[in-house]
Formats: sequence, C-alpha cells, structure tokens
Amino acid sequence: MPQLHADTFARALRLAAGYDKARATIEERLAAIPTAESLSDLPPGTPVWIRADLDVADVDGVIGDDPRLKSLHETLELGRRQGWRMLVFGHRGRDADSTLEYVYQRLRDLEPGAGPFIRDWFDEHAETLTGIAVKGVESLKPGQFLVLENVRRYDFERRLWTTTEEQLPQLTAQFARVATAMRQGGTVYLNDAIASGNKDFSTTAMPLAMGRVALGVFSRRELAEHVVRAREAGLVCFSGMKLDKLKQLHGVVARGRVELILAGGGLAMALLKASAERDGRRISIGAAGDPAQREAKAYVPATAVEQARKLLATAEERGVRVVLPVDFVLDDGRVADEIPPDAWQRDIGPKTRQLFHDEALAWAGSTKRRVAFHNGVMGQFENRAFAAGTESLVETLKALHAAGVAVYVGGGEGRAALERYGSLGDVTHAFTAGGTILKCLADEPLPFLEALAAQASGQD
Repeated sequence: MPQLHADTFARALRLAAGYDKARATIEERLAAIPTAESLSDLPPGTPVWIRADLDVADVDGVIGDDPRLKSLHETLELGRRQGWRMLVFGHRGRDADSTLEYVYQRLRDLEPGAGPFIRDWFDEHAETLTGIAVKGVESLKPGQFLVLENVRRYDFERRLWTTTEEQLPQLTAQFARVATAMRQGGTVYLNDAIASGNKDFSTTAMPLAMGRVALGVFSRRELAEHVVRAREAGLVCFSGMKLDKLKQLHGVVARGRVELILAGGGLAMALLKASAERDGRRISIGAAGDPAQREAKAYVPATAVEQARKLLATAEERGVRVVLPVDFVLDDGRVADEIPPDAWQRDIGPKTRQLFHDEALAWAGSTKRRVAFHNGVMGQFENRAFAAGTESLVETLKALHAAGVAVYVGGGEGRAALERYGSLGDVTHAFTAGGTILKCLADEPLPFLEALAAQASGQD
C-alpha cells in the first residue's frame, strides 16, 4: 500500500481546495491525468473506487431516463471487461439525509453485475470503513459493482464547503486519516463525475491518498472534446436566476474569446441596473430591486449590481457587445417595456425575442468564431405563460446550428428546454452538467481535476 506523505498531501489539498492559485489551464490538466483505459494493466479482481454522477431526481422513488446514470455505462463496461471489483459512490443533493437507494435500484436495472447497496459504510468515530463495507467489497466477483450510500451523509465530505484557509491545516490532518482509511477498500480511484465540481472530500482529498488515479471514460470525452471546443465560443447566451453566474460570465469575457453576449433572467436585471447607473439613467427592475424582497430567489442585491458593473467595464474594454432585454413579460402576464416597481419580470418580451434572434444570426454571418454556448432559460418555462422566451431561444439555437455554427448547451434547465422544444440533435452537444461547464468556460479551476492532476504527477 503506498505511503501518504503529509507535506505533499497538504500542498495538493490546498491546490484542489482553491487556496493556491492554479498554475495550468484545463487543457494542461487533462494532459496530465491518466485515462480510464490506462488502468487496463490492473489484474482481475482489483478493487476500484468510482466517483460517479449519482445526483439525479426521483418521482415517488422512481428514477427516470436520466442521462447522468447512462453516462456511467462506458466506465462500468470497461470495469466489467477488465474484471475490476467496483465501488460506485457519490452524492445526492445537499441534504445529508437523502438516500441513493432509488438510484441504486435504477442503476441495477441499467447495468449488469450489480452487487449490494451498502448503507452504513464508514465509521466516522473510528475513522475506518465498516466491517459490512469491507465484506461487501470482498464478496464482489470480478466485473461486479456495489453502490455505497450518499457520501454527503458523512461530515467529512462537507467540511471543505465552509472551511477558511486558516482552518485548513487542522482539517488536513483529519482528511489524511480518513483518506488513508479509504484505502481499506482499494487504492485505485477513478472519477467519472463531471457534474461534481464542488469541494467535496471525495473529489479533493480522497484521490490524493490513492496509488493510481484516472478520469472516467465519459468525463474525459466531455472535457477533452466538447468543453475544450465550447471554451472557444464567440457568442454566449446566459440567463437564469443564479446570480453567481455573473462572476463566471465575467471570467468568460476576461478570457478574450467572446464577441457577443445575450443575457436574460435575473442576470439581465443586474446588468440592466448596472448599465443604467453607469450612464446616469434611472431604471426600475421591479420587485427584484426592492430590499423588502431580499428573501426572494429573484431578488438582485447591490453586490450583484456591482459585479455586473465590473463585467460591463471589462466587456467594453475588450470590445464585447452585451445585448439586454428591451421588453418583459410580467408576473401578471402583461408585456411591458418597463417593469413597475411592484412587479416581477418572468420572461423576455416579443421585441427581445426578435432582437436576440437577429443579433445571433447577424453574428453568425460575420464572425470567424463559429462556436456558440448557451446556459439557462429565459423565463419560468415550466409555466406555459412564461415559456415563449425559452422556446424562441431554442429556435435561435437551431438556426445557428443550421448556419454551420457549433452550438453547445449547458446542462440542467438549458438541456431540459432543448428537449422540450426541440431535440438534442438540433445542436452540436448538450452537456449533462451545468455549473461545471460554466467554471471551465470561465477558467475557474475544478477541484476534481486539480486533485487528479496532483496525484497523477506524483505529488503525494
């Protein structure tokens, strides 16, 4: 069993946790990380940890046709051919009480060679795998897999979320002990969880204790083929209520590839407010700008407006055009050019739909950057009254693709909207992950790539 060196473990964990600045691009990180196929020399019966994308939804305990579970097929198939004994694990949401039992049942239906589902697999007090977990691994025949309960049930998995840099040394000691204990189950680790871009123990610390690491078949292809291409987008369309996308959009602009931005949703509210303040104009973004509504999801705080102001300044410096909505569908269904102080905008209006379409096609007819990227939805498309903006945007994406532009769609709602108003074949590629792809486009380091690259480079 390989030795765990404290100093190099601590340095690698700082890098994966984001406390030390990343020194390489995503492309360089990928070049340093072994592929799943590189593990073909492992003898049959070798236990292999597989960090998987298991964060999928159920309806009354039933998991549907989820692309994340299907994305694991190639890695499991490789493991079956090689005769590995596979320990599949991951998380489900942020609630520590969420179970993966329904996910296991669906995965068992999809894949041959299912072994047991193990609920209590780690003893946090003793910092060791439970006896039932060890026996579960030993009971597997070559080519079989078991599934472990939601790893976020354990405190160590979530500790990095709120840890400050000053607290990291103390946490590192615990992480080293827990990571060492994980080697009871095996010393080979494979990550095929592209959507798991958070600073979880299982993605940042655990790989640093392993003897061999690799990137899963699906994740490798998504990153090396599609993400790398999407990073060259000249047109980006961002929308939605998650205002942290402003930071990522700023990162996209700062990279210097993008030429045109189309923005909708809460992002557009922040940008409209910032643009007006910069120009000395008065503007109402409705209830979204009312401090009394600060608990609402669609509320736009002053910090978001400031971030939007910085984004607009960087866009102007780099000659990037930012196109914002000119009319809105309000929460009462009316279409208006201005948002009353007590109203919420729920979708872009017809003039904006046409504006975005015309701007996108004009860009396609004049640019040498033949790549476009879209993330999010324009309104509350689940409600038919507020779906026209999203449906129109899907038609625009189809038109761009038909015009020879490589069109990429981020995961989550953007992919769901594409499937509702079109098909996956209407664009070049639709990702199963949303936040991870945004981080890649913005040049933000991915904890799981940092950890895999550090371990693969022999830094432990």
